[in-house]
Amino acid sequence: MTKYQRFIPLLFCILLPLSSQAAPWYRVEMMLIAYESASDIDQELWSDALPAAVDDGEEIHRPDFQWWQAPAMYRQMHSALWAGFGFEQIPQSALPAPFTPLENLRLAEEATRIDKRKGMKVVWHQAWIEPVQEEGQAIKHPLNLRTEDEIDIEITGSFELHRSRYLHISTDLTVQHYQLKGNEALRQLQLPESDSRSDFRPQLMAAANIEASLTEEDMPVPLRAAEVKQTRRMRSGELHYLDHPMLGVVIKVIPIESAEDL
Repeated sequence: MTKYQRFIPLLFCILLPLSSQAAPWYRVEMMLIAYESASDIDQELWSDALPAAVDDGEEIHRPDFQWWQAPAMYRQMHSALWAGFGFEQIPQSALPAPFTPLENLRLAEEATRIDKRKGMKVVWHQAWIEPVQEEGQAIKHPLNLRTEDEIDIEITGSFELHRSRYLHISTDLTVQHYQLKGNEALRQLQLPESDSRSDFRPQLMAAANIEASLTEEDMPVPLRAAEVKQTRRMRSGELHYLDHPMLGVVIKVIPIESAEDL
């Protein structure tokens, strides 16, 4: 066997994964599930509060992926952007703009069933189209949620998707639970003014955009907080779940070959 004959199978093995890769455009559907049952959550010890993230003023920029819906001349002007992301084909103009929430939620029935369970609440549920990138080019999705139910829950931070051999999701979220001091059931949680709990309360209020006009009696008391930093490997088309005592993440990612896939 000549060196050229040995080289052909090697070349075939190298090129095969490239040609068999899934489409770079994916339909992503994701929901965040807050757990509210104190008896279950407090089987572990949690910090009362975590320091608010420092805002360095850096704005999160997302690439302009709407140009393919424009005339051909405009699309040609953006060919450098297209090539920079390593895509060989322009997406169909029939596809919605990336990151725009889709109306059709395939997991709507599942979300309804979750909401009916005691101590569980779907606090965020969206579907969108995203060009999932390599890890170094992953697009960051910022989150800043606040919901009031059995307890006051705040979720801040971000998550991102990337692909290598497999798809991956990475979360960098902070979950903060509050309760109002005015709640009679929580009077026993009041601490002396010298306690450290009073030191970070104004900072928490400022971070949550709570009006300073609230009386001391109405000020939310931080109950527990946790960081949810996880990375999970995923397969497209499969339902995946990231678990944490204070927050669950359900996500399904499906490759898009044509507009009909939506």
